[in-house]
Amino acid sequence: MDQERFRELLQNGQFFQMADRGQSPAKNKIAESHLTPAECEELDPESALRLATLRLLDRNGVMTGVKAISAGFAEHWTPELHAKYGEAPNPHTVKRWMRERGKVGDRDAREATSAQGHHCYDEDGIRMEIRQRLALTYYVSKKSVTDINVLTNAEISRVNDGTSLEYEMPTEPLLPVSMSTTYRDIKKLECEQTVAARHGKQAAYSRWRGAGKGHQAERPLEFGLMDHTPIPALLVIDVERAIILGRPTFSALVDGFSRVVLSHMLSFNAPSYATVSELLRRSVLPKIVPPIIKNKHPEAQDVCGLCSTYHVDGGMEFRSHDMESMSKATGATIRISGRKKPRERALVERIFLTIHNYVSSKVAGAHLPIALSREYDYDPAVDAVLTLDELEALIMFAIAVYHTTPHGGLNEKQPLLCWKQGTAQYGIVLPRDPRIFEKALLPKINSHRLTHAGIEWNGLRFGDYKAVPDLLADLVPLEGKRQRLKNATATVSFRYDPYDLRKIWVINRKTNQDVELYCQTAGYTDEPISLWMHEQIREKAKAEAADFNSREWRDACRAELLDAIDQLTPEAKERERKLLAKLYENKRIRSITGELASLQRERPEPVDIPIIYADVIEHEMHDADTLSRRPAPQKAAPTAAKRRSNRQKAKAANAREATPEDMPDRDRRAPAPPPTPDASTTDPEPRRERKKRSNDSSYF
Repeated sequence: MDQERFRELLQNGQFFQMADRGQSPAKNKIAESHLTPAECEELDPESALRLATLRLLDRNGVMTGVKAISAGFAEHWTPELHAKYGEAPNPHTVKRWMRERGKVGDRDAREATSAQGHHCYDEDGIRMEIRQRLALTYYVSKKSVTDINVLTNAEISRVNDGTSLEYEMPTEPLLPVSMSTTYRDIKKLECEQTVAARHGKQAAYSRWRGAGKGHQAERPLEFGLMDHTPIPALLVIDVERAIILGRPTFSALVDGFSRVVLSHMLSFNAPSYATVSELLRRSVLPKIVPPIIKNKHPEAQDVCGLCSTYHVDGGMEFRSHDMESMSKATGATIRISGRKKPRERALVERIFLTIHNYVSSKVAGAHLPIALSREYDYDPAVDAVLTLDELEALIMFAIAVYHTTPHGGLNEKQPLLCWKQGTAQYGIVLPRDPRIFEKALLPKINSHRLTHAGIEWNGLRFGDYKAVPDLLADLVPLEGKRQRLKNATATVSFRYDPYDLRKIWVINRKTNQDVELYCQTAGYTDEPISLWMHEQIREKAKAEAADFNSREWRDACRAELLDAIDQLTPEAKERERKLLAKLYENKRIRSITGELASLQRERPEPVDIPIIYADVIEHEMHDADTLSRRPAPQKAAPTAAKRRSNRQKAKAANAREATPEDMPDRDRRAPAPPPTPDASTTDPEPRRERKKRSNDSSYF
């Protein structure tokens, strides 16, 4: 090694003297550590005395003999050292120190530190193997530390008795294992792999790798973080309609630069694109803040804007086609973070914890751990007295307080102050046309039918007495021939607001304009009702209808009605039965359904039953003389060709019987004699008989 390389290593702190090994494992461990003298003194208060004593004797050239050490203490142990450390230590102890703790002129505080309480036992043999094997079993099962200790001592007992199948009986009995020893064995094996084996990979990732540097922004609205979390509280949603209790979901959009909450909302349905669109719509609108904060900081109302990038997780609501359309409409980039990696969205996760500490953990109806709920006799379903509007007002107040509170991640600056300073330099980005931006976020329904009555969708009817005829006038001529019906109809697409069903926006394909149609259903015109609330109302109505009567009972009543109608029209019933019998004999239908047969049940009616007379003396009686009540078969009505042929035959017969005097004056010629049949052309068998014979398979 040349001098330049030595200087480089010394400059970078890579040149150091290795600690001497060969001592006990505990002393080697301390000697190789990175403890400073102050930390060594905290670990072992006597280390300062040992180090001062050894360095004092080394400086004065005292030899390693007991007499020489005693003479050195008598000469060099000053009153200052006596006042600081007390009497000089035993010369025999100091002799051992000089031999074991470093070399002359090279004493280190780590070498002067005692390893008491840090012993590294190197126990070998059967007992240690049993301890380690069963300690490892703790991580691959659901057993507790007590269970492992019991199993360890049971295995040691079998070894001592000679009944173990794995180990031979030792010459000296093995000692049992205490609970603290089992606990130390288990803790010694704790690592990422063992935690993953016991609690799963996600738990190991959160405990061992769940930290790291998150995203950092250099200006406001550079990126926003969006996420959802359930609030552990029960609410009464609608007192008037008496909707059942529910557990809301809190959604938030946080600015990555200043940590301010750009938008938030509460919902009771599962997170979907409707939730995302509502967050984005609220993020570009001015905020409502409490008067006490508005008077001091009016800029709190201006926390709004459109982010350039949105960091989201891998939820389905962020992977939909509507989300892609939103990205195109706003020009924003959607960046999906890793699955179950909260460190990439740590900013919004901290907001959730803040809201929980400020509001949700203190409101009536909050969930408590099971043990505390039983101890306090607390039922959240009984104590849930807050409505949705009241909780939203509390959360809005909590967010305003959070904006004006110093934040540790912002060097103890308030989020609102960082937002004010950042927007003063870079400005606020807003949509060019808020109307187009808002409609681009709304969900879209395609290929729906528009009639003269409007649009019927999800149990609601939307219409307008003036807009619907104008829409039909524009769109009916554009409909295809096959799509047209008797009445004026058109296929349209419309957008709706999932949190306000009072109106929808129908797209006019001819003018490329949106036409508003208003809800005509009673109860939906005054106040905004969300789609989730509408579904809850319908579910409640269905439940009440099911309690009123059952589907089976209604079907039975309708069957009785149809039976009564059939009894009033027996001719129609007979006609249906004959048509059904013909369908049973159809080859195509029989190939699909197979052999079918139906039993016709008729109501009993009084009839005249013929009496069969029989001689009681006779051994046999029969009803051969009794005539059947079956009507005589009727001949089929002649067809048109048959009737025409009969008329021609009758006319020819009348012509042969008529005399010349009976004929009219204009035609007194005698009728021509019938042609004499030629023997060569005479057909020995009539055509009808020949046709009949060809159709009759039994003839052959």
